[in-house]
Amino acid sequence: MLQSLREWLISVCTAVFFIIAVEMILPDNSMKKYCKFVLGLILITVFINPIIKVFNRDFNINSYTEKAVEDFNKDFGTKESSSEFDKYKQENISETIETFEANLQNSCEKNLEEKYPEGKYEIKVGAGYDEKNNMVYIKNINVKIKNGNVEKIKKVEIGGETASVDNLNSENSQKASEIKTYLSQELSVSKDIIHVNS
Repeated sequence: MLQSLREWLISVCTAVFFIIAVEMILPDNSMKKYCKFVLGLILITVFINPIIKVFNRDFNINSYTEKAVEDFNKDFGTKESSSEFDKYKQENISETIETFEANLQNSCEKNLEEKYPEGKYEIKVGAGYDEKNNMVYIKNINVKIKNGNVEKIKKVEIGGETASVDNLNSENSQKASEIKTYLSQELSVSKDIIHVNS
């Protein structure tokens, strides 16, 4: 009995010293109250451990903790949970890419309208995900210049003959060149992935 009381007191003192040390190094922010809550739970567990042992002599908090961790690792390591994790990861990546594309399109349209207010711009961004570096990157940027006029019709094929009535590949024009240079500098990307059409 005296030996168990001695062990309990050592456990309580160790827990108290541990909690004090952790609280001293915690930064003063909103996370501190959550950390204090968890540390309080640890202290409560240390205090009630001998009381539980009175009712159940085989009780050992360490064995229960080890079993819980083992069960978690076993469940997480199954193929089913692994495939669920992969599915969630892919969905998350897809949503991130879509959001990135939409935000970049809006940002580029706004910047171009501020820089070149005489026209309207429609931008389509293609983005991808680099798993090795864990980052989203820009694959291509397509800029369509709208001058407020009726948009020109693309190539029309009539009876096997092609009548060209478009001006889509006007990347050699001065304005297209300026827009490419501007976006390339703003986004730190190569001019090769930027295509400007009017």
